Amino acid sequence: MKLFNNRLSGLRESIHRRRQEKTTRRDRSSDVEDTIEAVVQGTDARIRLVPGYRKKLQEAIYSSLEFSDFIVDSIPAAIEISRHSFISNPYVNAFFTNIPDMQSVFSHSSEIHDFIEEHWSDSPPECCSLLCMHMSEKTVTGMELSGNMLKRDVLQTAVNFSDHRVYSPAANEPGTREGLKQCLFGGLVNNALDRIMQLKLENHQLQSERSMLHARLRHLRQKAERAEQESGPVIETMKAVEETSHKLKKVEDALLSTSPASPQESLELVNSVLMRPDEFIQAREFRLRLNKMGIKIDARSTEPCNEINLTEVSIVNELPRVVTLATVPLDELLPDNNAPANQLFS
Repeated sequence: MKLFNNRLSGLRESIHRRRQEKTTRRDRSSDVEDTIEAVVQGTDARIRLVPGYRKKLQEAIYSSLEFSDFIVDSIPAAIEISRHSFISNPYVNAFFTNIPDMQSVFSHSSEIHDFIEEHWSDSPPECCSLLCMHMSEKTVTGMELSGNMLKRDVLQTAVNFSDHRVYSPAANEPGTREGLKQCLFGGLVNNALDRIMQLKLENHQLQSERSMLHARLRHLRQKAERAEQESGPVIETMKAVEETSHKLKKVEDALLSTSPASPQESLELVNSVLMRPDEFIQAREFRLRLNKMGIKIDARSTEPCNEINLTEVSIVNELPRVVTLATVPLDELLPDNNAPANQLFS
């Protein structure tokens, strides 16, 4: 009887989960419909010439939106970055060398400036944003406590966070997450656009080269004909004709394999990017044990340290960055001396 009840409970949970998934998918379908035209306009408007293009894009857009949701939702809850948290929060202590540097990152962010200007009448006490950083490691020498003995000149690994950048500030964490999802999806669309433009550029360059070689070949053949009529030397000219003809053949062969992106090809290119968003962006989670000086502590060591769980995001052609959501009290931002008198920050 207990086994039957367990199976029944599992069945109920499965049915409930499927109903939730269907509801979510119905809600998302309206997002997909609204997004299709924006994607087409942002990549290649000629895609509209392809019969049934909307239906052909639906699944790819749905997949990429779901992927964006998954990546952003996997980022842990926001941490407060303030004078107080620099002392008490191991994450803030690891990410910044001191309080002025911490304040400078957010005070000089153009996106934070834009947020404050937009919400000046609301006077929000804080804002949430995505904080991205490069993490690097360097071997240094230092001291290490082993039992009751203090060892000197021990090789250690220092962890450093640099090149801090701030994105998608909003009045609260859900707002920041939604902004990040839009940015991530926009990045996928831009990646598809880049590929289409590259295809067009390559074709344009090949066509230009073909025209140049055709003109050169005509000139050389005319030169060879004149030399032959005048009983002049034609060997070097004929050699140039042969070399130019060979180059022209290679360019024409390349043109056959890199034809200009047709509406159908553009559609397929967009689909190929949006159906495989994990080729554009990856995320991984890892754990670090650091002491207050930012030195890596071995798992077997008894030295006091903080354990922090980090998320690293890698976007194609860019260095990976550690990311975290950060809530910042706006009254701790550094004042802008160039701001109007009625504004404390800009």
